[in-house]
Amino acid sequence: MRILIFRSKRLSYDSSWCFAEMLCRSFRRQGCSVNFFLLSDDIAQQERELKNLTTKHFDAVFDINSMLPNVMLDDDYYLDLFDAPFYHMIVDHPMHVHYSLNIPLKNYHVLCLDRHHKKYIEQYYPHIKKVHFFPFGGIPADEFHPEAARKISSKDRQIDLLFPGTYTPLDYYRQQIEAISSEQWEMAQHILSLMKSGCEKEIDELYRDEILPDTDFFPLKMYKSRLIDRYIREWYRQSILQKLLQAGIHIHVMGFRWEMFHPSAALGLTILPPCSYARQLQILSESKMVLNIQPLFQDGPHDRIMNTMINHSVAVTDQCTYMKEYFIPKKDYIAYNKNDPEGAADQISILLRKTDRLDEIIQNGCQKVSNMHTWEHRIKKLL
Repeated sequence: MRILIFRSKRLSYDSSWCFAEMLCRSFRRQGCSVNFFLLSDDIAQQERELKNLTTKHFDAVFDINSMLPNVMLDDDYYLDLFDAPFYHMIVDHPMHVHYSLNIPLKNYHVLCLDRHHKKYIEQYYPHIKKVHFFPFGGIPADEFHPEAARKISSKDRQIDLLFPGTYTPLDYYRQQIEAISSEQWEMAQHILSLMKSGCEKEIDELYRDEILPDTDFFPLKMYKSRLIDRYIREWYRQSILQKLLQAGIHIHVMGFRWEMFHPSAALGLTILPPCSYARQLQILSESKMVLNIQPLFQDGPHDRIMNTMINHSVAVTDQCTYMKEYFIPKKDYIAYNKNDPEGAADQISILLRKTDRLDEIIQNGCQKVSNMHTWEHRIKKLL
């Protein structure tokens, strides 16, 4: 089997490069022949090379959060020139990649991280031939840094709790949303209040409830309201981090813009400089625990969870259905209610004093992800 993998869009911290590389390596480990093609910022300069690719035989073409569906050559959609299905792996809610999903390619497949996202795409993009649930697998740090295989006992680790992610001030999102309309900001506040009260509906369901009966062109409306999703994600991040800091838990954060974090809330916060995704994998194993705050996904795990567990640390995360199905809280990982960060603080504080218990959870989680939830397992199932 011959596979073509594009890299057409650079995501934060070079994560898209790592994901594409894991696709490539996993296919090769299954005996597939893989071609890897890096797209430049100016695709027009690569027109000859791109056309040449369409003359070769491939059994499947892959890209991640791709712009390729929108590319045309000689009045045809470029991807339609391949005699092969196109597999578009999206690593966010479908609302954020609407203009790529909306293109009526002839042989369009989508890989998505959450089973609700799968239903959303099937409902609103009926031209897509097949949607596949493709949750993140864990990536061992030694995939990219062989020297990272060394294991450190949790009692010897300098980082109590790590949060790898980007910081964005809430005022930024408020200004951006209010610039669209005051109604958008009121809707953001209302949807957030419903989630804070314990409502478990997906964000697109809550949005749809708010705009009924005006649901024509609903996926386009969702795309234009995508900042509501970003704002609510960030609100939960900051709320949970502030509660943990107030409880006296020392947190290391790693990513862009943390120097903007409000200083009155930052006692006990250590800021690590941004680094590549591959380097982040190493730092996970240098931490006793790693905090995950789900990006409003209720049925698919964030990559932080799987990467943390396979790299010998304890994942601390709010729940999603997938984790309940395959893992056991307090045995394989630590679960908390995102609307009860005080409860999360209590669990973390107790575990930091029990390094033997931490090591048990680390061993259980790592073994389960290694046995069932790697990229290679995902590719085997897809094949």
